[in-house]
Amino acid sequence: MPEVGGVAEGRAKRDQRAARSSGFRVPTVQKLGSLLQLFIPEAVDGCAPCKVCKLQDIARHLGWDDGTTHRFLVSLTEIGMLERTSDDRFRIGVLAMQLASVYVAASELRGVILEKIEELSAATRLTTEVGALQSGAMVVIASRQGSMPLTSRCMLGEKVPLHATAGGKAILSQLGDAEVEELCRGKLVGLASNTRTTLSSLMWDIGHARESGFVSTLSEYAEGLRSIAIPLPAGCFGTGPAALACSGPAILSGPGWEIAEEELRAFAATLPRGVA
Repeated sequence: MPEVGGVAEGRAKRDQRAARSSGFRVPTVQKLGSLLQLFIPEAVDGCAPCKVCKLQDIARHLGWDDGTTHRFLVSLTEIGMLERTSDDRFRIGVLAMQLASVYVAASELRGVILEKIEELSAATRLTTEVGALQSGAMVVIASRQGSMPLTSRCMLGEKVPLHATAGGKAILSQLGDAEVEELCRGKLVGLASNTRTTLSSLMWDIGHARESGFVSTLSEYAEGLRSIAIPLPAGCFGTGPAALACSGPAILSGPGWEIAEEELRAFAATLPRGVA
């Protein structure tokens, strides 16, 4: 039965007040989120991905008892978010794939960007990826691995540092200085010979990225690894900024890097300045 206007309005106002409350949390949902995050690689923290796990391993990692962990795992398996293997382990299920498909289909621009990933990787043989800002890092949303003998490798869902990657800097270039400082404070860890480990050097790079709309790094995330990227405006993938990047060995036998830069710059010129 449809709600009477006053009742619906009252409920909407209560929902808005609850959403604005900084302490508003649903403990069960928070627990589910903590559990599902175990299936995402955490490159920033150097932890191995938990692709397929036993109940006891999950319980120990989360600090839960086996009974609680079992209830959550069974519930997630019943709705298809997780799958149970023949040897009694758990992995991501088909519902996650269905939700991802719906997410991509919800935006025509997302589909265009994903097609561009395939085109760039095929034309350059470089690893091409989309990363989005999440929890103080760049999360790999989509990736196509390069086809060269020596190539960079990024797993879907992997988190990579903002300060040491072209994609990360392209994301930071879309934020204000204060927000950049807050995100990067205490995280400017040296990973290779050219990693920016001071805020002043990082801000110089970000300033250049804001002016040119293009970022290039060399031996910042890994020795000998080059990466180039363009910003993707907020709304393409999530509510925050994102980036489209190509990465691989600095020295190539063919014109891969020239093609990648030309294609990225041309594609950037077609993008809207902001996406709702």
